[in-house]
Amino acid sequence: MWLLSTDRAELHHFASPESVPAPGYAIVSHVWDHTEQSFQHLQSLRASCALSGQNPRDLVSQKIRRSCELAQGQGYAWLWADTCCIDKSSSAELSEAVNSMFRYYSVADVCYVYLRDVPSPSPSPEEGPFAASLTGRLFRDSRWHRRGWTLQELLAPSVVFFLSDSWETLGSKADLAEVLEEATGIPQSVLRLQTKLSDISIAQRMSWAAFRQTTRPEDEAYCLMGIFGVTMPTLYGEGRRAFQRLQEEIMKQSTDTTLFAWGRLFDFSQLGSVGSSTPCGLFATSPLPFRGCAGLIQRERTPLERTPKTGGGPATFAMTAHGILAHIPVAEYRGWSFADLGWSENGQHVMLTLAPRHRGNPNLSHPVHDIHGDHRLVRMPSHSKHRKNFLRLSTTNPSCTWKDIYIAQRPVSSGAQATVHASLPPIPINHCVSAPFRFPERRIENFVRLLNGHLVGVQNAQVPWTGDPPAIFTFRVSNTNTLAIKVGTCPAHPDTPQPPYLNDAGSPATSGSVSPVWANVQWNTHLEKDETASDPASDHDCATDHVAEWPDLKKTFVLLPDGSHRESYKFFTLSFTPCPISTSGTLILDASVEEQFVPRTLGENVRIIPVDDWVVYAM
Repeated sequence: MWLLSTDRAELHHFASPESVPAPGYAIVSHVWDHTEQSFQHLQSLRASCALSGQNPRDLVSQKIRRSCELAQGQGYAWLWADTCCIDKSSSAELSEAVNSMFRYYSVADVCYVYLRDVPSPSPSPEEGPFAASLTGRLFRDSRWHRRGWTLQELLAPSVVFFLSDSWETLGSKADLAEVLEEATGIPQSVLRLQTKLSDISIAQRMSWAAFRQTTRPEDEAYCLMGIFGVTMPTLYGEGRRAFQRLQEEIMKQSTDTTLFAWGRLFDFSQLGSVGSSTPCGLFATSPLPFRGCAGLIQRERTPLERTPKTGGGPATFAMTAHGILAHIPVAEYRGWSFADLGWSENGQHVMLTLAPRHRGNPNLSHPVHDIHGDHRLVRMPSHSKHRKNFLRLSTTNPSCTWKDIYIAQRPVSSGAQATVHASLPPIPINHCVSAPFRFPERRIENFVRLLNGHLVGVQNAQVPWTGDPPAIFTFRVSNTNTLAIKVGTCPAHPDTPQPPYLNDAGSPATSGSVSPVWANVQWNTHLEKDETASDPASDHDCATDHVAEWPDLKKTFVLLPDGSHRESYKFFTLSFTPCPISTSGTLILDASVEEQFVPRTLGENVRIIPVDDWVVYAM
């Protein structure tokens, strides 16, 4: 590994983290800025300073210089930083560093976390406890908590110090465990080293990464390798296939079957009658489907005893060309089939719903099952008297035996385009070049990443699109909040012309009078509500939502989730641009989001006014 000398910020090579002489080395964690100094930059700087006699540390970026000064002041001669201590021009060195990153942070004597978006606390006694202070709220909302790589940088080191934007100490990982648990979902006992990481179920660990972002889709998997104790080759360009490979490696090395316990939980009473279902694979496509698994654990032993009739364990899984060959206990209950893998949530038994294939491959020695995609995880009923397993008490005489079955595993689509479209429903309006507007799938996918959520559904985006009722793109942001982007045309102003959109020849692309397009962003969409039956006039405000009236066809909506305890607002920006290949005035929609602290009063003439469950600027 390469390390920086703290006195001169010069790179030196060591055979391993363990070979660094006492007292070891410090390490720095941060969110990358738009420009960072690379390995090549520091090597070039070292060469030029050798001729000029200058100290390279005086010429490096402030982040590197301050980190070196801090480490040197605490007695460390060496420092590691991911921006400049990896030669990324070497694919072999990059792969080695990615696979060793968790160990780099684990072996480090101390980790400094620099938070550029968190100010130093006020010295005023009125500031109160850190968690309730302005600095505490900004600490909780820091971008550092939303990045994929920083998860292992929080978990791996024993000693972690958090630093403000002015490099003042905010506290250690142990000191701030309560606030960190709220920000990350990681239990305080793990942060205070009272609980081993290996004692936490795989599903729980995956849930910590559910809402974190990485610049490249492959890094969703690579940044988690150390947390699960696996290594694998890094193949940038494979897309989300990397996350499936990660799960395959975990499956080979761990007996914890909660690896497969992702998705929404249902009660058995919600299943209804047995019917057709969209099958899903045994593996998740990203960490996001684990978002609801923070309380899911695997019991120490299965509820089934080894008998000649039922067979016995342990549960095993092996990859084959026909799917995953599994030796597991399978329960048949009221027409449903379940894999009993020993999961529970808050003491309640959870099973994986199977969907047997009626037409299996006759050449296979074992039956083939799909995973029931609509009701994947099911909480099973239990007897209220002793809360025993429902299989022991059912009067329907269900059978539950160990079986060898194939579980069909749909491969993750390869290629960037397939990756983008894989998790999105069909959007017909995007397939027509002359539609009044399009919201391209790639832009939706990017918005989903920025939002830390997922697309729930799309309504009224069929072709031809009239704009009445409006098209609605609904996104799940959290367990309690959903967000809707609405785009429609206003029937109340049918004679208002659209702005003079130009085609690629520079001529107006529209002609005649058409209903003006409007758009807005709204919180707390009720998914159970029939949006198509709502009054179109109530969906928008003509004075603020007509796109033609927006400067540069762009507008920012400032929203505060209903019931939020934070004093930070989400800034949603909708922007439209003319489609360069359309001759009918088609607009391309793009959406972005940024969260930041905004005081309730922004001066004498500008303030934020709550309006129902969202807020707007008032001038």
